[in-house]
Parts: sequence; C-alpha cells; structure tokens
Amino acid sequence: MKYITLLAIIIVSITACQKDNQNFKLKTVTINAYTNKNSGLQHVYVRIVDAADQQRVIGKSASYPSNLPLPVTLGITSSLKQALYKQTCIVQLWADSTGLISSQKMNMDSYKIIFPLEMDVKNKDMDVTLSGNWD
Repeated sequence: MKYITLLAIIIVSITACQKDNQNFKLKTVTINAYTNKNSGLQHVYVRIVDAADQQRVIGKSASYPSNLPLPVTLGITSSLKQALYKQTCIVQLWADSTGLISSQKMNMDSYKIIFPLEMDVKNKDMDVTLSGNWD
C-alpha cells in the first residue's frame, strides 16, 4: 500500500510540473480598474495580442459600458490555443471612442503554474486579470 501511494504521488508530481508543452486556453478576462480619461459614455474591451506581431490578435473580450461599476468579468472570443510560456503577449485595454487606453506586456517569469490559471496584468492605467485553463 505504501508503494502504491508513493507511485501515485510521483505520477501526479511529474504530470503537474510539465505545463510547458501544453496549450493554454483563455476563457475570461476581468477588468478590475482602469483610468477613465474620457468622461463620456463609451464601451471598453480587452485585446490580447502577440508581442512579436501586434497585428495578430490572440483574444478579444466583449465590450462593457464605462458608466457601469467594476470589476466585471467578460468572456474571451478566441478559439486560439497556444503554448503560453513560449510566446509573449501584450494585454491592451481599448475604448470604442477614444481608442487604446493602456497596454502592458505579460512577463511570464512572474507567474507560477497553477490550475485554473489566473494572471494579474496591471500598470498605472489599468488592472486586468486573465483566466483560463490548460488543455
């Protein structure tokens, strides 16, 4: 019985630590806070783009009216799965009338591998949390 338990712990440890080759699927994004530089009503949304090719959009959230309270969790429209640790991403907060509000590069060295995965991306103008899971 002792050997079976030890073997099970070793197998779980090995499979839990090997997320580098698995794909990550973005599921939701939470807008926790942002600096609203425009006092008018506008819709805000989050885009996740490839840092090497910023024209390549990895994911985009639904839009949310700026006059409603935060935080808000929005679904990501993207069927793209990617090896998250092999590719650097940039999280951008956009508004439909004023354009780009803020952007922040995701430093993947700052994150631990946990399940489900949540990553806080913030700077002085925005605070966003990305959520997803491993495939």
